[in-house]
Amino acid sequence: METEPKIGAPAVICVSWAAAGVAFPLALVVAAAGQGLGALAGGCQWIGLSLPLGRQVWALVNQPVINFSSVPSASGYWLGSLILPLIIASGIIPFLPRAHSILAELSVVQTAWGFATVAGAWLPLLEDDDGHVVRWLVLHEWPQTMVWVAPVVASAIALVPTLRLLEMARRRQTSARGIVRAGVVAIHLGMPLVAWVGLAALIRGSLPVAATLGAVLPLAVSLTVAWLRYPAPYVRPLEPATPFGVARILAAATIIAAFVWFAGRPLPEGRSAGILWGTPQAFNNIRPWIDPASAR
Repeated sequence: METEPKIGAPAVICVSWAAAGVAFPLALVVAAAGQGLGALAGGCQWIGLSLPLGRQVWALVNQPVINFSSVPSASGYWLGSLILPLIIASGIIPFLPRAHSILAELSVVQTAWGFATVAGAWLPLLEDDDGHVVRWLVLHEWPQTMVWVAPVVASAIALVPTLRLLEMARRRQTSARGIVRAGVVAIHLGMPLVAWVGLAALIRGSLPVAATLGAVLPLAVSLTVAWLRYPAPYVRPLEPATPFGVARILAAATIIAAFVWFAGRPLPEGRSAGILWGTPQAFNNIRPWIDPASAR
């Protein structure tokens, strides 16, 4: 245990932020994949995707009928972008086999946190007229305010990475005041989330108030829990991050950021990019503001 760096060491914080640089944009990809898989289950043909930072992500599909969005089999299409990331966020820490290293552990912590906050709390509230969950609620004639169930559930799931982070912190610091524990959460988890909201607002041109409040909710819950509770230390020794491991995580962050930018970058006249690997047919869901490029 003596060879492990403290969770508050500058090098560890940088590794954590690099892992967040992979997890946060990857949450957009997984959200779009969730919608695409849900669309496939409903009989659609998945032909592309669009991944804007300041708008709702979309899996681009050819629909089997013109009114597909309102039929019962479309529920996976509307809710897949929420369900798949939350399933991964809740399961990756307890179930994913991985090396006993601080890099691996911080990677799963940031993945669970990023998927819960970005896909679970941020995206559902990003657009009040064309958001996936909102549209599903409207089509079922349910109150649109029920969309706030998503960030509430995401807040509960976000406690899984929060508690794991605190368990890691307690390996080297057996006692810490509430403000110190909350500081650990704020630095490792809060700062990447704030950076994400700021970047999205900059690209969008305005701060999406509802989505920002949705993203703040899991952070507020996690800070409160950190203030009140210090879980038992994580039981396994963690190897320090190696230069090769850090290089891999930085390379992954660069690649995923480049892909998300290419597949959702802002274009003139308020449009956003997208990627097509299939041919759009008459009953497609390509929004007027999406300008997809063919990847073939």
